[in-house]
Amino acid sequence: MNGDEELYCKIYIDCDLTKDQLILILADLLKGSIDLWSIETSNFIIDVMKNKDFDHLKRHDSLDGFLYYSYYLDIEPIESVASVLYKDSIGKLLETVWLKGYLAVAACDFEEELPRKGGYKWQGTLS
Repeated sequence: MNGDEELYCKIYIDCDLTKDQLILILADLLKGSIDLWSIETSNFIIDVMKNKDFDHLKRHDSLDGFLYYSYYLDIEPIESVASVLYKDSIGKLLETVWLKGYLAVAACDFEEELPRKGGYKWQGTLS
């Protein structure tokens, strides 16, 4: 991993699940282990957080509505993971969440490298 590269990633997720349900689903999808509100996988650690800025109406705003989604994931790489593998894993996480029908947008320094450019202002059709 390149020490100068910022790999922290925040993913905003909007779904009608409880925090516990979301953690269980994500842990199952990622084959990760749960420790309280965190999920550890072979490539990263995710802290699942309720978004204190959640707003039922503002989340539907087309510009920055994702800032008001119900949850966000704070994601940090495992120390020994290569940045390419970490970014690929983040991309797969996003695709899996989208396939489940949840809205998700990544906020990180490498959004442009992710599928659908991290989901922000993505225009296109599901493939």
